[in-house]
Amino acid sequence: METKMNWGMGLFIGMSVFMLFIITLAVMIFRQDTDGYDHGYYEKGLDFNADYDREQQVFTDGAKPITKLVGPVMNIAFKGEVKGRVLFQRPSNEKMDKQLMFRSDPSGQVEIPLAQFARGRWQLIFEWSSNNKQYLYQQKIFKP
Repeated sequence: METKMNWGMGLFIGMSVFMLFIITLAVMIFRQDTDGYDHGYYEKGLDFNADYDREQQVFTDGAKPITKLVGPVMNIAFKGEVKGRVLFQRPSNEKMDKQLMFRSDPSGQVEIPLAQFARGRWQLIFEWSSNNKQYLYQQKIFKP
């Protein structure tokens, strides 16, 4: 005995599969534990303002550091005696990021050996203080 499926049964099966799909999506959405809201939004905004002020202080005081790659060493010339840190960020691999503390000599010179750094592009983020002022400066370099 051969049974044929009529259009009503096909419509019922199609609607059932669609409803099952919608219910599955709803369950998946409600099981997610993140709400997409950044709870630290206000604090990040305040940090951004502080960073912006420090970046502007560099230009106000004409305190932009001058970097020069000389062989396996990077020479940095600051406006005066400084103390701070430099963050080396590798855009292609964040596991290679390094942070170094530095203190200049009285003339504002700092030497950083680059032997431990891989060739390629690096993003440098300098943060330093001098004469009770805070500074922030970002620069890209290419280490040959």
